[in-house]
Amino acid sequence: MPDTHQPDTTPDEASIAQRIGIRLRTLRTGKGLTLAELSRQSGVSVSYLSAVEKGVNLPSLQTLARLTESLGVSIPSVLAEEGRPHVHLAGVPATPGTVGASHPLLQLTTAITRTSSSTSGPAPVPVAERDLFLYVVEGAVAVTLDDRRYELGAGDAIDAHCPDSVTYQAQSDCVIVWSSSPARIG
Repeated sequence: MPDTHQPDTTPDEASIAQRIGIRLRTLRTGKGLTLAELSRQSGVSVSYLSAVEKGVNLPSLQTLARLTESLGVSIPSVLAEEGRPHVHLAGVPATPGTVGASHPLLQLTTAITRTSSSTSGPAPVPVAERDLFLYVVEGAVAVTLDDRRYELGAGDAIDAHCPDSVTYQAQSDCVIVWSSSPARIG
């Protein structure tokens, strides 16, 4: 029988619900399952499962057990990160290239690029319906946001709300930190 109970949550429970929801969604998508497929396997309704993944609802132990069993993981593996800082280490690449620096439990996508002079291309992080922040650690780069060009040097940054297109052209060897996150409201 599908679980349709929707508990009230306190602010602390809401943040736990969001973290658990993100972990469950990451596990589900990592296994290539749709919400409907996991719903069928676990007996948890699609609407409740969606609310759990969004962090709106905190699943009961029974529901969490059904979901983790269907995903082939243990409850402790889903809860293992609770109470610990979320840490993901990354550094500047030694040679031209890009290193992903995103933590899988966060909605922030980050990349660190080291580019050679005259390197160009699109932003190395997703920008569709997302806010973009970039910081030039060293060097110089021209960044074009929606057909407007910005010349940036070491120490310069851009914070852009939902650009449609982002490209860059390195003016010298440079190191850039790029981040994007779901769009701010307003």
